[in-house]
Amino acid sequence: MSTGNTNLTVAEISKEFGIPESVIANAIQSHELEVVESTSEGAKISDNAKLKEWVANHHPARIYAALSGTAEVPNDERMQLLANLPFLARQLVNADYAALTLSNQDGRIVDMIVSGMSESQSKPIGHPPTGRGVLGNLDHSEAPIRLGNISSHQRSTGFPEGHPDMESMIGVGVTSDKNQDKTIRIYVTRSSGQPSFTAEEQVLIESLATFAKQALEFDTLRKAETNLRIRAEDAEKAKSEFMSMINHDLKNPLAAMQVALDMAKFTDHYPVEDLFVDLQSSLTVQRTLIDSLLDMARIGKTEQDYEFENEYPIDLMNEVVNRQRKSSLANNRTIKSNIDENLPAVRCDPIQMGRVFDNLISNALKYSESDVTVSVTKATNRSFISFVIADGGQGIPNSEIDRIFEPFERITDSNKPIEGLGLGLAICKTIVEAHDGTITYQRTEGRNGKSVFEVKLPITE
Repeated sequence: MSTGNTNLTVAEISKEFGIPESVIANAIQSHELEVVESTSEGAKISDNAKLKEWVANHHPARIYAALSGTAEVPNDERMQLLANLPFLARQLVNADYAALTLSNQDGRIVDMIVSGMSESQSKPIGHPPTGRGVLGNLDHSEAPIRLGNISSHQRSTGFPEGHPDMESMIGVGVTSDKNQDKTIRIYVTRSSGQPSFTAEEQVLIESLATFAKQALEFDTLRKAETNLRIRAEDAEKAKSEFMSMINHDLKNPLAAMQVALDMAKFTDHYPVEDLFVDLQSSLTVQRTLIDSLLDMARIGKTEQDYEFENEYPIDLMNEVVNRQRKSSLANNRTIKSNIDENLPAVRCDPIQMGRVFDNLISNALKYSESDVTVSVTKATNRSFISFVIADGGQGIPNSEIDRIFEPFERITDSNKPIEGLGLGLAICKTIVEAHDGTITYQRTEGRNGKSVFEVKLPITE
């Protein structure tokens, strides 16, 4: 799946992942997926983590098969490790076939790796087991299973047309992979007329499963250690960048004040009024920077940190828009307001959400020459109110979009100097998420393209 701030149509998702359009439509209807845009091509869904998770749980099961050796699987370290197990198990007990299954939390097999069968042989079989038969029995139990005749088991539902003839079987649980929300099982089978598996052979498969479990746990620990090391390195880098920025941005006003004092000391014609103006300007800049740091440190992260009220969007946004229209940034500029007067209330802290919208509108005024448009409507899924602030500025470079809500991130590609410490949008994101809402940015293309920030807040129940 592609990454970034892209939207996919229902047809595109269906084609890329083999999920029927009717299934996707049902997910939209039940609010499992959220439509972010309606176009002539149909509804569009944001290509984000939520969509990836949904696809992982609903795409048709993938079957990777190899007649001999190891099946070709996606270039993922964990899958590469697992792909070796069926072939090893088959060799270990001289089985005709072996398979490893990965099931999701609902017990549905999402991946199956087969040894002893080619890709062309596996295709006529269709989908892998659905969990209702013998394999389903193993999926709901940690105990191994050994059968002399699969068909004799009380839960046996038979084999689909085109399935190879199989009689005896050993099935063993490898591990419940909590980090991946997947349950892993391994099976070996023999065809009719072959000797049944023995207890000793079952022990061999159990030993292989134990080895695989330890290898997976080691892989998990290794990845955790790598992630911690990367986070530590990133933290050290962020600390260094932060100290450099503080050193630069907080010292600049001090330097300006020193220059003003020196000029007053050594220049006979430096008016006292100018001295006070210069000092006041520098102090204001420094106070603003320090206030931003303090805000980031003390801003509430959870509901308990806010004073929630049922607030109507028309009241909330009119107050913000009127306040921004009176600011110096709005001189010779127009803030257009398009707010549905009949929208239901949202549950929010009006002071803190006012800060969010003040920040977004003032940024639009500060970093673009165009008019600013504020629109408030019901979101597509009808359970959220959508607050949109748009301007016709040059927008944020694609390479920086993913980082704009991170603390201390400032746009590097801009025609205007970027003020402050880069905390405004990070503070906005913290406030919005504490309200169970979302804040996103996208740039619409074309001659009249716009920079668009959208905040969604849940409607009061």
